[in-house]
Amino acid sequence: MHSAPMTIALAFYALSTVFYMLYLSGLRPRALVFAAPTLAVAAFVHLGAIGWHHVSGAPPPIKSAYGILNLAVFVVVVAFLVVSLFKKMPLAGAFLAPIATMFVGTLLNNAGLPVTPAHLEFFRFVTPVHIVTAAIGFSCFAVAFVASSLMLVVDHRMREKLGRGWPPLPPISTLEKVSFTAVRIGFPFYTLGIVLGVIWAYWGRPEGVLIPEYVLGALVWLLYAVLMVLYAVSGWRGRKAAALTIFGFISTLPILVMYALRRLS
Repeated sequence: MHSAPMTIALAFYALSTVFYMLYLSGLRPRALVFAAPTLAVAAFVHLGAIGWHHVSGAPPPIKSAYGILNLAVFVVVVAFLVVSLFKKMPLAGAFLAPIATMFVGTLLNNAGLPVTPAHLEFFRFVTPVHIVTAAIGFSCFAVAFVASSLMLVVDHRMREKLGRGWPPLPPISTLEKVSFTAVRIGFPFYTLGIVLGVIWAYWGRPEGVLIPEYVLGALVWLLYAVLMVLYAVSGWRGRKAAALTIFGFISTLPILVMYALRRLS
């Protein structure tokens, strides 16, 4: 499925993901204005690419498993865009855009076409960006982990009427704000790292994406996605939110260990 139309569609899906992530992180809230229109352009180009492949007979056939999955991605994106005309759902878009980018990016390879020199150049670009974005995400999650852990300590002191204790710690409201801000900033970076990692793994590794650190990384992304939804929709706070934040960061540690062992082996 290496083709200019599919590559252009992938580029617009990726750009929409960036806009949604800028909004979600709070770094550029106004980026949301461009996110859905860019996603609509991506869907339009994607439809053209599907039609071009079908008319020209380019692989995969539309009735094949890969062709059906490719069409399903388009249908889901269009369904979201239609529903969003009546009800604004920026959070849903923020999760759909990177998922669509991952699917189109992996389908672009058609699971078996040979890797060309152009793809090797792509790998050289993607690898450092993947590592940097994932590292920023991990770092932010580490900050959230520390803040949430201290928040539980302060909460315990208050419940046991132990006073401020030693060492003196910031109030719960401050720690909670730090934790939420760190997760909000880290999640978009981690999302971009996951998207690039999945595409890179699918193109560049014979075993594909079904290796432990990538599977666990996707599960951790889902956990933080749930946390982001709970934060934004219900204003979820307190000990349960802190516990989930702590669990999320602890879940990332095996990923770092497996990645380090793979790099050293």
